[in-house]
Amino acid sequence: MTRIAVSTLALVALVAAVAAYVLTGTFLGSMPSIGFGWVTLVVIAAIDILLAVRIRSAISDNSVGQDRSQMHPLTIARSAALGQASAVLGSAATGVGVGLSLFFLLRLGDLAVADRELPAAVAVLVSGAVLVGAGLFLEASCQTPPDEDEPDGLAQPT
Repeated sequence: MTRIAVSTLALVALVAAVAAYVLTGTFLGSMPSIGFGWVTLVVIAAIDILLAVRIRSAISDNSVGQDRSQMHPLTIARSAALGQASAVLGSAATGVGVGLSLFFLLRLGDLAVADRELPAAVAVLVSGAVLVGAGLFLEASCQTPPDEDEPDGLAQPT
């Protein structure tokens, strides 16, 4: 499994930011409030970080294997996929947060809803960025350490 490219994450964020800005301008009257949906992103980020710490501990203790007392390699591979998915979701949320924040910032004096929605839009932006970091940390934690006989010390992802 190859690592996710930063350019992919940047493209997802850019497309989400443009879409959020345009769609907010189009559907502002019929959109629900942002609310506290961003809390879900923070919870997923916390789960990713806890899982990454546990996987790093299992890899450093050489307790990866198929015994019941060990962490299964398939669990680590699935966690790497979860890390990539979290990074993409966080990138999309960051883009949406940027688009919403920009839309509301530019209309702060004109729209009454801009005062109420701007803090939630910034919270979406920040929690999305936290999720990107947590996802990339989880993905990096799932890589196996390099073997002594591997050339250039390049580690293969699990």
